[in-house]
Amino acid sequence: MVQHRTAEGRAGSRPAAARPAELSRTLVAVLALACAVTVANIYLSAPLLGLVSRTFGISADRAGLVATAGQLGYSLGLLLLLPLGDTVRRRPLLILLVLGTVGGLSAAAAAPGPFAPAGAVLAAGAFTVIPQLLVPVAASLAGPEQRGRVVSALQAGVFTGAIAARVAGGALGEFAGWRAVFAAAAVGTAAVGALTIALLPRSADVPVASPGMPKPSYPALLASLPGLLREPVLRRSLLLQGTAFAVFNMVWTSLVFLLTGPGYGYTTLGASLFGVFGVLGIAAAPFAGRAIDRFGPVPVVGAGFAGITAGGALLAAAHTGWVAAAAGIAVLYAGLQAAQVGNQTAVLAARPEAAGRMNTVYMFGTFLAGAAGSGVGAALYEAGGWTAVGTAATGTALAGAALWSLFALRARR
Repeated sequence: MVQHRTAEGRAGSRPAAARPAELSRTLVAVLALACAVTVANIYLSAPLLGLVSRTFGISADRAGLVATAGQLGYSLGLLLLLPLGDTVRRRPLLILLVLGTVGGLSAAAAAPGPFAPAGAVLAAGAFTVIPQLLVPVAASLAGPEQRGRVVSALQAGVFTGAIAARVAGGALGEFAGWRAVFAAAAVGTAAVGALTIALLPRSADVPVASPGMPKPSYPALLASLPGLLREPVLRRSLLLQGTAFAVFNMVWTSLVFLLTGPGYGYTTLGASLFGVFGVLGIAAAPFAGRAIDRFGPVPVVGAGFAGITAGGALLAAAHTGWVAAAAGIAVLYAGLQAAQVGNQTAVLAARPEAAGRMNTVYMFGTFLAGAAGSGVGAALYEAGGWTAVGTAATGTALAGAALWSLFALRARR
C-alpha cells in the first residue's frame, strides 16, 4: 500500500490551474447510477439460465455458457478497450461502449437459437466496461481531498448493480421471461448512457497527459500493461483485493447450492433474494470514503479485511440457519466494499496519467482471482459440503489480513 500523503502529494504536485475541479453531487449521483445500471449487465444472465434452458430445450451446462460468455467478454473488454481511456477522448469512447452494450443486449433479447444468446452476451460483456472507465475519470476530476468519497460512491453503485442484477433480473425473468430482462437492460443502458454523456464535463473528455510525453499507440498501450506491475502500490493492492474477491466468490458461488439444497429447500428465486442482505453492507461505502480522505487507504483496507474475515466466519455457520447466512452476507459485503474502495483509490492516485491502464491491470487481476475463487468454492462444496467452503473462505480471509498487516507495518517504517 502507499501512505495517503504520498498519493496526495503526487496529485497535488500539478500546477494549481491544472488541478481538477470538484465534482457536483448531481454528477457523482449520475455516474454512480451509470455504474449500477451497466455493471448489472455482466450478472443478468446468471438467474436466467434455467429459463434459457427451457426455451431452447438444452441442458443446464450448455445454458451455463451464456453466463460464462458474459464473464469472458468482460475480461476481454478490460484488456482490450479500457486502456484506451488513457489516450483517446473519453466522450467518443463512452458513446462507443454504450452503443456496443445496447447492441449486444438487444441481440440477446432477440436471439433465435441456443448459441446466439452466448455470442450476444459476450459482446455486451466486452463493451460494458463502462464503470471501470468512469471510476478513473471521476477520481481525476475529484482531486485528492475528496477522491475517497467519490470512488466510494461509484463503487457503491457497482455493488448495488451487481446485487440488483441477481435479484431484479431473476424476478422479472420469472414473470416476463428472459428476453424481457435483456430488453429492459438495453433500454436502461441507453438511457443512463445518454444522460452520462450529456453531463460529462469537457475537462473529463481529455485524458491526463504525462508532461513532454507523446501519446502511445494502441499496441504500445497494451504492451505497457505488464510493466505497470513494477508499481508497488499496484502489486500490493491487487494481491489484497484479489484475495478478498476470491473469498467473496468462493462463498457466493457455493451459497446457492446450500440454499436450494435439502437443508433450506429454497427456489432459485428465493436463493437469489438473499442478495438483498448485501445492500446492508453497501451502506459502509460512504464511511469508507470519508475515512480514506482523512486517514488514507491503508487502515480502511485493514478494516475491510476484518469485515471479510468476520463475514466468512458467519457464513461458515450458514448451515445452522438463515440468520447466520444473512448476517454473513451483509458483513462480507461491507468488508469487500471497504477493501475495494481503499485499494482502488490507492491505485488510481499512484499514476494519474496511466489511471486507465492501472485500473485495467488491477481489475483484470482481481477478476481472475474471483473466477478462481468461484471454481475452488464449487469444487470444495462437491468434495466436502458447506463446511469445507466456509473453512477455506475463513482461512483465506485470515491470510489476506496477515498480508495487510505486513504491508501496513512496512508502510509505517
